[in-house]
Amino acid sequence: MPTAPTFKPAFARLASYAPMWALALPVAGVALLAWSAQVSIPLEPVPITLQSYVLLTMAALMGWRFTALTVAAYIAVGLMGLGVFSGLSGGLAVMKTPKAGFIVGFFVSAVLVAVLQERWARLRPLPLFGVLALGHLVLMTMGAGWIATMAGPARAFETAFLPYVPGAVVKTVAALATVILVERLAGTGRPR
Repeated sequence: MPTAPTFKPAFARLASYAPMWALALPVAGVALLAWSAQVSIPLEPVPITLQSYVLLTMAALMGWRFTALTVAAYIAVGLMGLGVFSGLSGGLAVMKTPKAGFIVGFFVSAVLVAVLQERWARLRPLPLFGVLALGHLVLMTMGAGWIATMAGPARAFETAFLPYVPGAVVKTVAALATVILVERLAGTGRPR
């Protein structure tokens, strides 16, 4: 059975045209992730931010290589002490807070979304929606899982998973619309 060729998302295509874009994409991605972490609704133990929307949208548009590089760079600069995480926090001490599971989950969920977009969803709306929803689920599960080690599974589910579900649904729909719009503006053909 023949396999479909790998789909190359719009920003990955852009980066292949010029080295300047290959350098600019991760820098812009880190800046967007840092900015979106500050757009938040205060909630304990971790605020609801715009970050998962930006993260997963970016992952679906950048391809897995640029996604992995960008998210790893974002986490690295945050752990080095720059205030790029929610609440302008940063430094290694963040890994001892409830945010740690979400921070690790950024990398896992973003790379997962990027790989599945390139190899399976390929900009088809329903599969892409499923991939973006899976990305949110993985991120929320990893975040709540870390909190469960400190507060117990029931408390983590009540405080660090359920409150995030409505926002995740809205951000998944918004990410799907954004990815399709950007790909159309970039001249990407109809999915097969």
